Amino acid sequence: MLFQLFIIWAISGLASIIFLLYNLFFDPGNFCIICNTALIVMNAAALICTANGRIKCSTNLVFAIPLILYAYYISDFNQHPPYIDTVYNTIAWLAAGLLILFFYSVTNGKIWLYLLMSYVTIVFQLLKANHLLDSLSYFQPLVLNPLIAFSLIFISLYLLRSFYLNILKSQEELITTTNQSINKVIQESTFSIAQLHAERDEAGNLVQLYVERVNNTFESVFKINLYEVQDQKADYIFDLIFKHKFDLNKIILSKTKKTREFHAVNMDQWFNIHVIQPSYNRFYILFENTTKAKQKLAELEENKRRYKVLLEAIPDIFFVIDKDGTYEDFVIKESDLFKIEDANIIGSSIYDVGFPKNMADKIFSCIQDAINNNSIETIEYQLNTPNGTFLFEMRLARLTNHSVISIARDITKRKTAEIKLEQALVKAEESDRLKSAFLANLSHEIKTPMNVITNFTRILAETELTQKEKIEFTEAISQNGKQLLNMIDNTIHLSKIETQTVVVEHKFCNVNSILRDVYNKYMVLVPDSKNIKLNLKIGVPNKEFGFETDQNILREIMSLLVDNAVKYTEKGEINIEYEMIRNEWVQFSVSDTGIGIPEEEFINIFNRFYRLNNKINDTTSGSGLGLPIVQHYVALLGGELEFESKLNVGTKFWFELPFSGGKGFLSVVK
Repeated sequence: MLFQLFIIWAISGLASIIFLLYNLFFDPGNFCIICNTALIVMNAAALICTANGRIKCSTNLVFAIPLILYAYYISDFNQHPPYIDTVYNTIAWLAAGLLILFFYSVTNGKIWLYLLMSYVTIVFQLLKANHLLDSLSYFQPLVLNPLIAFSLIFISLYLLRSFYLNILKSQEELITTTNQSINKVIQESTFSIAQLHAERDEAGNLVQLYVERVNNTFESVFKINLYEVQDQKADYIFDLIFKHKFDLNKIILSKTKKTREFHAVNMDQWFNIHVIQPSYNRFYILFENTTKAKQKLAELEENKRRYKVLLEAIPDIFFVIDKDGTYEDFVIKESDLFKIEDANIIGSSIYDVGFPKNMADKIFSCIQDAINNNSIETIEYQLNTPNGTFLFEMRLARLTNHSVISIARDITKRKTAEIKLEQALVKAEESDRLKSAFLANLSHEIKTPMNVITNFTRILAETELTQKEKIEFTEAISQNGKQLLNMIDNTIHLSKIETQTVVVEHKFCNVNSILRDVYNKYMVLVPDSKNIKLNLKIGVPNKEFGFETDQNILREIMSLLVDNAVKYTEKGEINIEYEMIRNEWVQFSVSDTGIGIPEEEFINIFNRFYRLNNKINDTTSGSGLGLPIVQHYVALLGGELEFESKLNVGTKFWFELPFSGGKGFLSVVK
């Protein structure tokens, strides 16, 4: 309302300044410095009164309009157009003042006084113009008569004022009725309610809150009367009630949370505090006493805890599942083990907790059968949890017409034991079969070299032989003895692998030294009958080069691979070598130009006691354990044995070991 009045006076002031400038520059003959100054001063004073909220002062300045109009258009000390030419200007200014009074004056007395002054001004101007008596005939049509025109404006504005006053009165009655209803509700409410009034500074900041009134429940709960708190500072009253434990400003000024929970320690009471702000400077604080609800909830929680403890004493998991398959409640003794929380289970469906769809469908079917037939259904299932997969046996029984109780027992240990027993049985049977095959093969493989050694030894002792024959027999005895020793070594290795007694000791080892030992060993063991060149290729020439691994196992791996290459190569060359791979791995390899391996036999060469059907195996003995032992030893060192072979061209075996704790290798960055 003040803003609208301020805008009206501002527009009027702007018009008076424009009017002053127009008279000064375009109509100097009618320029009246006193009149224009008075008009500007009136508007300025009205703006000041309005800005300070003084509506009465602002509206009283309207009574200066007839005086200013007299100075402008009627007085003799000012030059002005003919009186009759400015009479409608007078009506317009008077009507503007009348409009302000109609809408901003509280009493009708001011309106009638202004109306009288307006009629006097118009009559006086018509009299000066000598058209007062003939005004009814001078102004045609009749409504153009200044007195009649102003009267019509007055009647129109008066009717409009009466209309809005009636609306205002009905709204005031409605507000009064509403306030009475609100007051009655507040007074009879079971909540403790305090009505507060806010005092603010010029910037609108909250300075102080005062208690206007409290309802009956407030007086009863907090043992304080209305006359004791009325018009008192609110923070003082609440500090008195709650013993300085109540932060009123924090509750009032909170923008995000209008409801807070508060524990009155001195009263041992719990309250939900609601803040309502119906207007800019008025607040209602509602105290909802939740003590009984709190106590009831605590009692229910205690009962729930007690029964949960009793259920947890049983080594089973209890679920309550409704007929639609949704979990309603559960008790898990080892919930920390499964890392399952209420929020993850309750409200979730059996289709949401990790069951495969076919298993969830089966559980759902059992739920329906248990409810419809009042039967006990049993099903086994597995559940994936953050700690692994667990196996359960679930029994479902009807709890109500709409739900079942599910008792799930963890049978993981039992099932694991059963599986281990089955695996142990299979392994025992397989071991027995392997041992039988091993013993049968071993007896055959031992018998052949032993027969050679025995017979040739007897021949050497009993027969007259030439020197050349003696050398040949001696070499045969030596070769078969080596085969026998090699077979015994492989048997020992296999025994350690079977009993899992192979000890891996990761220590720094010199790679060049190990490979040179293997090279030197087989350099002299290559039969003279074979045209084979044995090559050693050092990947890093630094004699200090090495890394951390088990040197004995590495030496055995390379020895077995070289021995295999020598056995199946009749001519050509055998390469023993290694190289660095990306400064992270060391790749060892043994390649030959031997008879090669048929592609269809690739899947069999790592089988124990398996020997390929070729011309060399047909004339020599062997256990078929070399490559399986190498494969197992390579895996123990952290690598994987790989190979490539082409029939009658040759074979290459290689593996990569991690270059851990390496020394003697310099990486050149370009």
